Amino acid sequence: MVAREVVTLDHLSHGRALLGVGLGEEFEYKALGEPVRDRGSRLDEALIVLTGLLSGEAVDFEGEYLAVHCPPALPRPVNGSIPIWVGGHWPNRAPFVRAGRYDGVVPRKVGQERGEVFTVGDLEALRAFVGREGDFDYVMSGLTTSPDDNAGVRRWEAAGATWWLEALYPFGGAGPRMRDRVRAGPPNL
Repeated sequence: MVAREVVTLDHLSHGRALLGVGLGEEFEYKALGEPVRDRGSRLDEALIVLTGLLSGEAVDFEGEYLAVHCPPALPRPVNGSIPIWVGGHWPNRAPFVRAGRYDGVVPRKVGQERGEVFTVGDLEALRAFVGREGDFDYVMSGLTTSPDDNAGVRRWEAAGATWWLEALYPFGGAGPRMRDRVRAGPPNL
């Protein structure tokens, strides 16, 4: 279902779809009655199946958690594939090993919910750990003060970020700032 939905979005957007994945939060699993254990292994298997389905080829996969046997699926993504960005909390290593197998990373900081801040130094350490450049995206996010506030965004670009996402948090007035940023267009990292 996810593969079909993201391919539909890809076609509707003329090949501009991106797929963000991550483990999610424990409370989400508990609320849906899903096991919290082995989330990383489950995600790894799901990504193997998903990338197979997105290739448009037949998928025959037997894993510990998933068994999928599917004929070729159409339509294929507009540009042949859909970039997959993996989220994770730095300095945990597993999410970033996983991210290195795909197309990009959307990092947060362990303890960010308690005020820890993901720094330029963290991004530099993360880039060294992942060891991918060129065809790999390092996605940073936060709040700018206005659409003209590109100084903070440029600081991330200088550290190797390839995308800036204006935060969508509903608190602290982020909504209006995010709308203004969208209207102004991307800061073009």
